[in-house]
Amino acid sequence: MNDGKKKALWSLVLVVLIGLTIYTIIGSNKSFTLEGFVTYVKSASFGWIIAAFICMCGFFVFEALALQVLCDAFGYKRPLKKSLVYSSSDIYFSAITPSATGGQPASAYFMMKDKIPGAVTTIILLVNLTLYTVSIIIIGIICFIARPAMITNFSIISKIMIGVGICVQFILLTLFLLLVYKEKIITRCADFSLKILKKMHLVKSIERKQEKLKRIEQQYKECARAIGDHKKHIFFALIFNLLQRLSLIMVSVCVFIGVGGTKIVDAFVAQGFVVLGSNSVPIPGAVGAADYLFIDGFGHLVKDSVSIELLSRGISFYCCIIVCGLITLAAYLFRGLKGMRRKKRC
Repeated sequence: MNDGKKKALWSLVLVVLIGLTIYTIIGSNKSFTLEGFVTYVKSASFGWIIAAFICMCGFFVFEALALQVLCDAFGYKRPLKKSLVYSSSDIYFSAITPSATGGQPASAYFMMKDKIPGAVTTIILLVNLTLYTVSIIIIGIICFIARPAMITNFSIISKIMIGVGICVQFILLTLFLLLVYKEKIITRCADFSLKILKKMHLVKSIERKQEKLKRIEQQYKECARAIGDHKKHIFFALIFNLLQRLSLIMVSVCVFIGVGGTKIVDAFVAQGFVVLGSNSVPIPGAVGAADYLFIDGFGHLVKDSVSIELLSRGISFYCCIIVCGLITLAAYLFRGLKGMRRKKRC
């Protein structure tokens, strides 16, 4: 199956998952009606709903700014409109593929088309992914400090998801630091594992894989050098990553205030825990998992947790991927038309 068919398949899977999730959420609440939901949305403060949409836009704008700063650090200055394509393609394909595996390759495609070398692109995306992980950990720490007892409001399933999410983020960060600063330890362990697998006849030829390990080791060496040489740019990229995560959390907070909620800090912390618990779920867009965590967390703050979940998630996720998908499609079509014009001139 080629890459295009895989992406189309995962897009279909996402649509099915969304349909099943919404059906399950609505079906589990017998008092929910479409008319009641429309009335609920109409009763919300228009200004705060607009603020929620602005925060949603901040999710892909702040990532664009982070990537722009990192590109600039390596001497590849790119306008914000190009960085928006990098971030939008990352967010869209991360949403439709399991464990967000399709995001970085899509972003890398546009970056390399803009004449940023593959090696530099890999390092930029690797650093940005790490800063994204660090920002989630920072927000998690803030949530635990602000409302340490609030975790008890979640069900046992949610607590397990949040616990797993925290562990995964710390493991990813530790692995990155080891790869960057102690890359030989990781590559030697990987090489040793390959030799064992070969003896067990589970791997036929390890020469190519060993060469790949050497290339990976070199990439991480260059990454460590880049971090050391561009600390100022790394710091600003971290700030933008942190603002990216905060902007998404603030979508739910704005909606919460818009429907009459008053416990703003509690809403922020609840959404922070939702992010921690859903971020590492290997489901496209964490569909289902994020919805369950949201209803569970906000069930102690509002009477109608289903309606606020549908409204908040509708803005923060569904509207976001639609906008990012349209930006990505427009960029792809524009690039194709540009290529056709060049051929005609030749």
